[in-house]
Amino acid sequence: MAQYTVPICEICISGQAGEHGPNINKEETLLCTEHEESFLFYCHDCETPVCRICSVKKHSRHLMTDLAELMLELKSKVSNVIISKSTTSQLNISKIKEETKTYREEVKAVIKTITDEGKYWKQLFDKKEEALIKEVQDKEHKEIQNMTAYREVNEGVVENCQTWQKDIKKMETTADILLFKKLKQLKPEVDQIVLKPIPNAPSVSYRNKKPLSTEIDSLFGELTFV
Repeated sequence: MAQYTVPICEICISGQAGEHGPNINKEETLLCTEHEESFLFYCHDCETPVCRICSVKKHSRHLMTDLAELMLELKSKVSNVIISKSTTSQLNISKIKEETKTYREEVKAVIKTITDEGKYWKQLFDKKEEALIKEVQDKEHKEIQNMTAYREVNEGVVENCQTWQKDIKKMETTADILLFKKLKQLKPEVDQIVLKPIPNAPSVSYRNKKPLSTEIDSLFGELTFV
């Protein structure tokens, strides 16, 4: 790239003040408005492109670069920056997609683990519930059998007593001697009946426990977010 280094002159100072700016068409034409020539150089001191005539007459002592070379250099730099940023962005997109996929798989796995753990505890709770209910029902069956047996014994006694009472009532109109003989025969049967005391009534209760939230939390694993 050709560059020409010269001391800054009065023309440069006046150019920076705005005297040379109007040489460039405000509508961004390809020609110098003053000389109607193509821009061939770029004046670094005035920061403006100049034509061949301007470079000699008004920018002879300025640092100038061939406009085509400068354009190629700038094009290369801008293109490289664009390519670099595009490449970096594409890599970022790929990384984000991969990490998103991985994260979703982790979420799915964690939810499955929590669900499985919940099912495990539910199964244990269901088994414990069934065991407790079975224990209560088995005990109920046994106690009901015992209570039924005592009830049937006493019902038998009541039935016998009612029969005996009817027999005695029927014989009240007979001779005393006959009633006496009947009562004498009946007494041993009545005496043989031994009434056992009724056992204490069975009872059952259940005191439920309400575990603290911390106790429930201890049954499960621990979530970690990063």
